[in-house]
Amino acid sequence: MSEALYPHFSAAEFSRRHAAARALMKAEGIDALVVYGDSGVSRHNHADIHYLSGFLGNRNNYVVVTEKHEPVLFVQSFNHVPNAREASSIRTEWGGASSAATIAKHLLDAGLANATLGYVGDVPVQSYLAWQRALTGWQFKEATRTFRRLRLVKSGEEIDWLKRGAAMTDAALQSLIDAVEPGMREYELGAIVETTALNAGGLPHLCYLSSGPQAGAGACVPRQNLSNRMIELGDVVNTEISISHWGYSGQMHRPIFIGTPPGDLYRKLWDTTLEAYERCVKILRAGATSEDVLDAGDVIAERGFTINDGFLHGFGIGLLPPSIGTRESTARRGELGPNFTFEENMCVVVQPNVVTHDESAGLQLGNLFRITRDGAECLHRLPLQYYVTH
Repeated sequence: MSEALYPHFSAAEFSRRHAAARALMKAEGIDALVVYGDSGVSRHNHADIHYLSGFLGNRNNYVVVTEKHEPVLFVQSFNHVPNAREASSIRTEWGGASSAATIAKHLLDAGLANATLGYVGDVPVQSYLAWQRALTGWQFKEATRTFRRLRLVKSGEEIDWLKRGAAMTDAALQSLIDAVEPGMREYELGAIVETTALNAGGLPHLCYLSSGPQAGAGACVPRQNLSNRMIELGDVVNTEISISHWGYSGQMHRPIFIGTPPGDLYRKLWDTTLEAYERCVKILRAGATSEDVLDAGDVIAERGFTINDGFLHGFGIGLLPPSIGTRESTARRGELGPNFTFEENMCVVVQPNVVTHDESAGLQLGNLFRITRDGAECLHRLPLQYYVTH
């Protein structure tokens, strides 16, 4: 390992995490915990592996934890192993032609037999079937939801990393606000965001944005795929930007009006969005519940609007519980999830995306917060406002 090459959490931080994983295993009757990750969502599908190893990888990789042996990161691609060893904080090995077969041999060589394998993540069916063939007499148990609860409450080191990611996110969005002008394409705006991130030593995570005229049908929510649409005078640009410090991202949403302030409809959308956001932030603290968030979001339906994106979600590293909409939007899409109670040092994104019912117009406003005993600490510094370019 080289501290000069990549950021690393302390040895004490990883000891805490490994102890938590083993405590989970004991409570769940699991003898071997196998954690899966892939390179999806800008490698943030590696969040569970990152938690145990500090590694953000590409392709399909695994971490294996047993009670008595050191955790091992198995990297699928042979040519990725040297770099993985530089970035990882745990023992790192090649996964062989089949990581699943290599893991099975590793567990048998460790002396485990007729044991229970707990798996985390969207494990490929090919791996699952390989374990069934190789691990005769074993039981298999999904542990994804239980494992991810370990990641909900952040340590002091994690909060520090999230603050760094938030600062990089602030800078990237400010660069976009300063540079956007009529005649640019949506994909050029993405280049501004990602260039700012990389120049600061950050990693691009999300750069969703959409543009459209205030008058007429427009995009009501940031696009995940940037288009070749040309920005025009009078447009509104909605943004969802996340830049990470080695996986730990901020997340921020701000609307940008191109040369023209919001008209009557967009002013109503903004006023509703801001009120819903402020009501939600006001109630957030340790001990608050998802019902309190739903109460805060009721104002959106009361004003005659709805939402497309969620209202609040857990975050850092990657998406985490809870995922909360509004009562009105949930009634249209499905049942409300189980009641959720917030705890100190959980991190969430408050992000009301208020839209018209025909989805022809909409705005989004959001920030990343840390839950405290007395309230919610915003980790971003960009002013809470819409922006009008000159």
